[in-house]
Amino acid sequence: MRKRGGYAVYWWPNVHDRRGDKLLRNTIARKTIHNPYSSKGGKIIAGEITQALNTINEFTFAIPFTHPLYNKMVPFKSIIEVVNLYDGTIEFVGRVLTTTNEMTTDGFAQKVSCEDFLSFLHDSAQWFQKLPNRGAGQYLLEMLNVANGQVEDYKRYSLRKVTVNSRTDKPFRYIGYESTWDCVRERIINNIGGYLRVYELNTVLHLDWTKDIGVTKKSPIQIGKNIKSASRLLDFDGLATQIMPVGADIQKDHPDEDQSPDVTREQITIWNVNNHSVFLEDKELIKEFGVIRKPVIWTEIDNPSVLLARGKQYLRNQKIALAKWTISAVERYLIDDRYDKFEIGNKHPIINAPLSGIETLQILEKKIDILNPQSVELTIGSQSQSLAAYQLQLQEAENSIERVKQNASVAEKTKRLKALQSQLTALKNKPSTAPIEPTAPNPPKTDATQEELSAYDKAFADYLVAKANYDNQLASYNMDEQERTRTIRDVEAEITRLQNELKEGGTNATE
Repeated sequence: MRKRGGYAVYWWPNVHDRRGDKLLRNTIARKTIHNPYSSKGGKIIAGEITQALNTINEFTFAIPFTHPLYNKMVPFKSIIEVVNLYDGTIEFVGRVLTTTNEMTTDGFAQKVSCEDFLSFLHDSAQWFQKLPNRGAGQYLLEMLNVANGQVEDYKRYSLRKVTVNSRTDKPFRYIGYESTWDCVRERIINNIGGYLRVYELNTVLHLDWTKDIGVTKKSPIQIGKNIKSASRLLDFDGLATQIMPVGADIQKDHPDEDQSPDVTREQITIWNVNNHSVFLEDKELIKEFGVIRKPVIWTEIDNPSVLLARGKQYLRNQKIALAKWTISAVERYLIDDRYDKFEIGNKHPIINAPLSGIETLQILEKKIDILNPQSVELTIGSQSQSLAAYQLQLQEAENSIERVKQNASVAEKTKRLKALQSQLTALKNKPSTAPIEPTAPNPPKTDATQEELSAYDKAFADYLVAKANYDNQLASYNMDEQERTRTIRDVEAEITRLQNELKEGGTNATE
């Protein structure tokens, strides 16, 4: 018997009733808001789930005035669950956030907005803490411990899997006066990175914080197969071709200075260690995009030399763009086992010439229409791109358009193949030397003179600056090597593809 698609929507008056049903494996307290195959009860007249990475998932739906559960939705108390009837997956579970009664041409209706259990982080607040840096996991755990001490037991999270490593030379980490969600979003997600995932085990909430999420699928997202419409956006928000590194406040002993919060205080810059200039620039980016200048602030750095090194590292490692697709797609897994279900975090090859070449990108957001289970809206994107990757992608997009228009003649393919082979040789032969770690000065003897002690103190201070520069240079070197390895892999894949096309066309390509 073939499985039937669709979504069922269930309601509980509160989290405790749902807990009881789940633990006892019954449905005594549960009421059905919507079931497409049931003749009993009511139906929703609209419903959409929004799932996204590193954010609170949402579910909005509307029920008519005649629905048995009309006006039974209590904000912050009622629990809503949406189940995929095809595979049994719980696509959404959370609490009612708001209700709105509306009058339309079809009569009265109630619109309900819900948020998933990650929203419980809104219900607690953090306070100022200066914490010894014991790693990223301990940092998040402290936030959760503070939050868990303020809320009911069903809103508490257990931190389970942590695979994020935040490499930093900061001796301390800080927590401010803010809601726990704002704190986690800014200090964990935006500042350190990784992916948060909340889930239930025996009705207890657990939180994973992982470096990666999802798997790479083979089934493509392709025009004519499962794409109804698509658009591609390159987002350059945050791009800078010149930066002004700014450090900590300059400490001055002026007791009569205005202490009001709107007073701006002078901060450390790189003026004295950068040939009397407070700016750093990337000539290649300026050539491509012109002058785009912005300040970059590191309030924990009070040494101009360290600030200069950090600024250079930032400029070298800057990613300039984020490629995003917005796609109206068809969930073909419902009727064809060769296709995989679209799930946020997973990666799929995108084949949609002439908008671009073949890209393997991650699903960042998914919108599910409850009344049309076969139709989904996807936002798909990749990691931010370097200038080289951006230029390579533009070149590939141009070639893709040309292939669609002219079917890329053998001569053009041969020319591109030779150019790529030259590029590959240059990439592999590009000199690369790892930075040399500085050596700490030998400690002074026990009977050292004051002059020798002063000389050692100066040498050790110079060593600390050199060590900070070395750490930054090593991190930059490692990232450059990773970028070069990825570029080599992409170029080799394109060479192989062209060689196969030339071979199929009866032309032998030479290495």
